[in-house]
This record gives sequence, structure tokens and C-alpha cells, in this order.
Amino acid sequence: MTQKQKNSVNQKIRLLFFISPIIMILTMLFTHLIFDIPLFTDNDSTNWVTSVIETGIGTSITIAILIYSNNQLKRSEEQQDKIAELVLNIQNIEQRHDRREKKRLTVFSYRILSNLETIRQNYYGLKQGLSDYLNNNTEQSKQNIILLTRKNFEITNYFTIPNMKNDVGDIAELFEDPLLGKNILHQCINYETALKDIQGNFNWENDSLIKKISTIDNQIELLNTIIDEVKKEITDKIQS
Repeated sequence: MTQKQKNSVNQKIRLLFFISPIIMILTMLFTHLIFDIPLFTDNDSTNWVTSVIETGIGTSITIAILIYSNNQLKRSEEQQDKIAELVLNIQNIEQRHDRREKKRLTVFSYRILSNLETIRQNYYGLKQGLSDYLNNNTEQSKQNIILLTRKNFEITNYFTIPNMKNDVGDIAELFEDPLLGKNILHQCINYETALKDIQGNFNWENDSLIKKISTIDNQIELLNTIIDEVKKEITDKIQS
């Protein structure tokens, strides 16, 4: 109860007990004057004056209790309203937070998805180039593959991989699958390694190329799985 409310209740009760004796005295006087009933009688300790006083005191106490009870009830209702308003505000905050988190997950996931699909497409291009080199292992074919991977490596090293790592760092905790973020980062490392390998001391022998193509196939399969998982994360979050 606030100090202002306490003061208001105390004032009402004080006023009640100030007015009550006045009303009792006026009641006794009017009764005495109108009905000509003596105020006191001998040998009667329970005369009507005593009854009026007792009734007045009892009524005053009852009214005082009602005032206090009504004030407590009003205060309780106000508290319930404040609690309901607080709960509603918290729910609204949670809903806004969920909408922001859902939007954040969706936006970043689509960017990650686009980059993963770019990496997968580059893998397909590299696989096709290596397969063509198996059938036509000329120096020109070899240089074409090296130039292609160098271009992809520069784009990846400066844009794709850094952006994807940042995006994963921003939303990894929002993924339902706790390992999805790590798997994406692992694919980034594998892709960088594959491109560096072509630019370094790469073994262009047929057996080595066949193994490299098989490795690329495995990476593409892993990427397909991760891409499907990211799509599922987006779908589940939007529908939740």
C-alpha cells in the first residue's frame, strides 16, 4: 500500500470515529426530545442510551473494517492489473525478440545457403575440369584448371569464406542442430584446402586425379546434406 493510500484510509477512519459520537449524541437528543424518553433511569445499567452507544460503536467498527477491506480489495485488484500488464509487456517483448531472431536467422541463413550453393557449383566445375583433363591431358587444359581455381580461390578467400564465417558466428546458436555451424565451417576449410592444393604441388597423374575427383564427390554429397539442413532450419523457423 502506498503512503498516499494509507493516508486516505486513515483519514476516512478518523473521520468516521469523529462523526460517530456526534451522530450518537444527536440520535439520543432527538429521541429524548421527540419521544420524551429520559436519557438516564435509575437502577437501569442497560438503558436505551447504552444500547445506542453500543450500537453506534459496533456500527462504527464494522464500517471501519469495511473501509479497510474495500481498500485492500481495491489494492489487490490494482496489483493484479499491474501484474497482468507486466506479463503482457513481457510477452510482447518476447514475441518481438522471437520475430527479430527469426528474421535474423532467415536473412543470414539465406546468405549462407547462397554461398554454400556457390561452393558446390565450383566443386562441380572443378570436377568437370579434372574429368576433362583425364581425357585430354594437355598443358592448355591443365592451365585452364589452374586459372579457374585461382579465380575461385581469390573470390573465396576475400569474400565468400569470410562472409560465411561471420554469418555462422552470428546465428550458429539459433540453429536447432548444434553441429550445423561447425559442419559449415568445416566445409569452408575443406574448400579452401582443395583450391590451395590445385595451386600448389598438385599431382596431375591419372590415379591421383581419380582420387581427387572421388574426394570432390564426397564433398559435394556433404554439401548437399548441409544445404538441406540449412533449408530445413529456415523452414522450421518460419513455420514456428
